[in-house]
Amino acid sequence: MAEQRTKSNKKFMLLSAIGIVMVADQHTFTAFNIFSKFLPYNSFFMPMFVFISGYFNKVNSDTRLSSYAGKKIRSLLVPYAGLSMTVFFLQQLINIIKTGGHADPLPPGYLTYVAGRIVTVGTYGAIVEPMWFVISLFSTLMIYAVLKKCLSRIWNSYIMFAVFIAMHLFAVYIAKNTAQDAITNYLLPLKCMFFLPFLELGSIYKKSIERRHEALSAGAKLGLMSLLLLVNVIRTLYLPDAYDVAFDSIDCMSGFTSPYIVTPLISSVIGILFWMTFVDLCGKQVAESRFVNYLSCNTFWVMGLHVLFYNILNCILMAVDHIVKLPHFDVETFKGSEWYFWGIGDNIKVVYVFFGVLGALGLKYVYDKIWAALGRKTKKAGFIVPVVTACVLAVGIFIVVSVINSKAEAAGNGSETVTEPGIDDNGTPIDPADSGDETVNDAPVLAYACVEIVYDNGGTPGDYYSDFVPVYSDGSYTVKLKRTDEGMVPAVFDGLSYLSIKLLHESEENHISAAEIGDIGVLRGGTKINVIAGETEEFGEGDRVALIDRFDAQGADEIEISFSVSGIE
Repeated sequence: MAEQRTKSNKKFMLLSAIGIVMVADQHTFTAFNIFSKFLPYNSFFMPMFVFISGYFNKVNSDTRLSSYAGKKIRSLLVPYAGLSMTVFFLQQLINIIKTGGHADPLPPGYLTYVAGRIVTVGTYGAIVEPMWFVISLFSTLMIYAVLKKCLSRIWNSYIMFAVFIAMHLFAVYIAKNTAQDAITNYLLPLKCMFFLPFLELGSIYKKSIERRHEALSAGAKLGLMSLLLLVNVIRTLYLPDAYDVAFDSIDCMSGFTSPYIVTPLISSVIGILFWMTFVDLCGKQVAESRFVNYLSCNTFWVMGLHVLFYNILNCILMAVDHIVKLPHFDVETFKGSEWYFWGIGDNIKVVYVFFGVLGALGLKYVYDKIWAALGRKTKKAGFIVPVVTACVLAVGIFIVVSVINSKAEAAGNGSETVTEPGIDDNGTPIDPADSGDETVNDAPVLAYACVEIVYDNGGTPGDYYSDFVPVYSDGSYTVKLKRTDEGMVPAVFDGLSYLSIKLLHESEENHISAAEIGDIGVLRGGTKINVIAGETEEFGEGDRVALIDRFDAQGADEIEISFSVSGIE
């Protein structure tokens, strides 16, 4: 795990660095959005990492499978376990900070749940969700190695590439036409079939395509990039929605919204070739960058830790909020979600990306220093180093947040926590006006936001409940929709027709009669999904509503809807 080398292949150094920044950016729901209008990150970046692994993969007839497996366990599974345990430890600390010292005990059967999640989805929870890729990559590499070893005498890369494409298309077909709960136990083999052609494509590129690709003139490379963008522009015209060129949630093999099973394959090849051409054309300018090299050498750390650092930043913001009230920072929403971002505006997401990437690299730097200080003998007990590093970071977080909180108490900030409305015994949302709770805040509540759902078949309104979120002014807000304990099992959202975001005006003077609801995003299991949102319309006596159509909840028990409100008087 202690990467101190300088990569000699500058093209792939830059490609992997760009890829990991895209991962961090995607998990803020796109702060930078680089070329993502026609090349969405989710249309290629996970297959691109497999492509890079295929380029450097050296399995052949002479490979000893036991040695190969041992090497991959050391380079993938051991770091995966170390980082996962570190993040789990730090997550408990963050939960304590969130709740002001209270931490719920782990529920019965939690370890069994974790084991099942790791084998199927690839991770145990949202804060380390991106690490699902490690289990899938390891499994894909091992399947590929066994196949190539056993078939070494007759192996032909082009024939096997065709076979792998057929397996890939089959996996997408199964995922598109099978209920989510029915494929849970088969997620790992389906993901391996999905990734295998990109592993072989990396090998083919190295042997047969790279030299010709690099030999193209600068003008030809610009022309190729333009052609690839044009192809995707044309593809979006033939798809129900432009974002259908992408595919979300490969960890759960879901989000394949395109009606064509070949879409993920075409989108991945276009995205990989576009960015390969880009780094081939522009990579020389940053080829000797020490930072890019260090980032490229530590993509594993950034992938595993950037969401954790998003939450650390939120802990700091929450502590600052105790001293100086931050506009649109929703403490209660942050307490309930690892995917909360300060709703002051989209530009703040850039700060999250930098904090996530640089925080992970900074922790890796500390890790390297501790590793070097412990000496060679102690290195044999490699698990000690992640634990020591985690302790150092935990102490640092605790000190920073404690100091800020102590200053807040000294300042005598006596603002009270807003009590959120709940649900009645029937699972029906309680209107905040009838709850009997008094809202204490510096600004008056102008409206409440909630979410309602309409079924095509099955399900009743009593199966779910929605948060009522106070709306004080223009800004960004988040509402959660959850299944009640008595709700339909296993998937309360089956048969959905649409969701609607409602703004219910609170005071006698209607300040929201011209309000608009926009920038709608939906999270399912911590992953953004593609939806179609209608325009804001008047509803009832001056209330406002925006419909979300074409919604696929995949049987989730909790949905998180984020949106912005503008035009409040």
